[in-house]
Amino acid sequence: MMKKFIYMAIALLLVSCGSDKTTGISGDAAREISSAKATVQSILSHADKGKFREGELLVKFRAGKLATSSINAHQAVGADVVRRLSLANIDHVRLPKGIAVEEAIVKYMQDPNVEFAEPNYIRRVSVTPNDTYFTQQWALRNLGIFANGTPGADIRAYDAWEVTRGSSAVVMAVLDTGIDYNHPDIVGNIWTNTSENPNNGIDDDGNGLIDDWRGWNFVSSSNDPLDDMGHGTHVAGIADAVGNNGTGISGLAWNLKLIPLKIFDSNGDGAISDEIAAIQYAVAKGAKIINGSFGGSEFSNAESDAISAANAAGVLFIAYAGNGGEDGNGDNNDIMPQYPASYKLSNIVSVAATDQNDRLASFSNFGPASVHVAAPGVYILSTVTPGLSFSMCTGSPFAGYDFCDGTSMAAPYVSSLAALLYSHYNKDVPHFSYAQIRGMILKYVDTLSSSPNLYTLNGWIYTGGRINAYKALSALQTPTGMAASAASSSQVALSWSDRATGEDKYVIERKPSGGGFVKIAEVAQNITTYTDSGLSASTAYTYRVKATSTLPNPPSGTIEADSFYSNEASVTTLSSGTSGSSGGGGGGCSIGSMQDAPTAVADIALVLLPLAAMAFLRRRR
Repeated sequence: MMKKFIYMAIALLLVSCGSDKTTGISGDAAREISSAKATVQSILSHADKGKFREGELLVKFRAGKLATSSINAHQAVGADVVRRLSLANIDHVRLPKGIAVEEAIVKYMQDPNVEFAEPNYIRRVSVTPNDTYFTQQWALRNLGIFANGTPGADIRAYDAWEVTRGSSAVVMAVLDTGIDYNHPDIVGNIWTNTSENPNNGIDDDGNGLIDDWRGWNFVSSSNDPLDDMGHGTHVAGIADAVGNNGTGISGLAWNLKLIPLKIFDSNGDGAISDEIAAIQYAVAKGAKIINGSFGGSEFSNAESDAISAANAAGVLFIAYAGNGGEDGNGDNNDIMPQYPASYKLSNIVSVAATDQNDRLASFSNFGPASVHVAAPGVYILSTVTPGLSFSMCTGSPFAGYDFCDGTSMAAPYVSSLAALLYSHYNKDVPHFSYAQIRGMILKYVDTLSSSPNLYTLNGWIYTGGRINAYKALSALQTPTGMAASAASSSQVALSWSDRATGEDKYVIERKPSGGGFVKIAEVAQNITTYTDSGLSASTAYTYRVKATSTLPNPPSGTIEADSFYSNEASVTTLSSGTSGSSGGGGGGCSIGSMQDAPTAVADIALVLLPLAAMAFLRRRR
């Protein structure tokens, strides 16, 4: 009985040796650290799902610790204290360039004086806009309670706004019947020509147009592009009505700048010569997107050449697919082309219309080869000049707003999605070309093919899908938390956080000290670890990773698009003959140079004690 008791004591002692866990970065995961409130795993788990400010942490030290402890901890990470939040005994710190939030959390929590280190999470007020009639905008958020709609049959604007609500740096030209630039839901988003002094009678920017400080009227050759029909204002509101202003409706984009270019008269008629002049103006003034909710059956070489020139300038042209003929039923644009939508140019997106049940609208043109994507175009509430409406509007009780149908309504949803993509992926530096923006719109759609009836999109348009703003915006989000750990003298274990929702794969790059980055591997979508092998011992390497995807690019094929690179993570491989290391933190009985003398003596005693007990038992036999 005594022997059993002694053996149990030895086992418990051996188990306890190393049970006081600390944490380091490993190829698998960070090991758990003792904490009154949090563990590394729990914090990293929340961080992986949350949104936070890159390069910042909130660090709390254990009660009673001296200020020198916090100074040492910050110095070990290389962080600077932004401010001291004394109420909760928390330091708000800024991390050095090149260290990921996740990596810094692990480093901080290796310090026994740290109670927790966590991201500086982002809190937001509700993204549900307070616009008066938002609940009737089923295209943006369809709860199935309006117009007998189907829940979820929308473009997921509600989720997209969590990513971005648009930028005033992005300019879109609206070639239409003009815009009511005084409309309270639009006035704040009208573009201003900063090179022109308003109404001074002088052509300040030298473009041959006097006082064109807010666009141009090519019908009357004047500087007043006011809408005298209602169509252009309706299109403008769909794309860019000011959101969350307590007035009327919300556009898909909230801050986009619109250039009013009037090329149609009050009857809705306009000449191609004016259209070409407007395209020329839009390109010259830096528009990234042209919305063209118009068309006809006649092929025009001049029109095609003008849009081709815009293509060469990197400008997207979003065109409506058309609304069928006199019978009110949609036509096949592959057989009966509608121009400009049917020109085979790689900057054109041809747009069909869907209804609130995700069916192809009966009036909408289609075409598996010539119509690219669909967007809501039935019973769409948007802005109009009071007293003005056009034939496809139904009338509404709301002054300055109307419900209208048509592929004219579908096109601006696609135009404003392009604007959101520019706002998000090109926010600080140019990253996506117009062709990649187009490819993102076409790839990340909701494919509508579950129902066998005539009005599903599968087989009727190129993508077989209706745009999904959230899918497109989140598809190639930047990976974060790149971490590298020396596994041996020839291997490095890598891990990162997957934030992309639609990547095809991840591409991993490495550079040696003093060298440049080269691609070393690809891993499949949703994979977040990789082991790099065949390395030199005692050598420093730096790693980064990016998400990538292959996008459609009709009519020419496909195009590649990448996320931004993750943070860079550096590591030095172990010396020859050294076993693998996690890069930090072992058991409570580790013996090494990092210990003080009393701790080392205690650990040696713990190691020798089981051996002495075993020797004693052998002598008793």
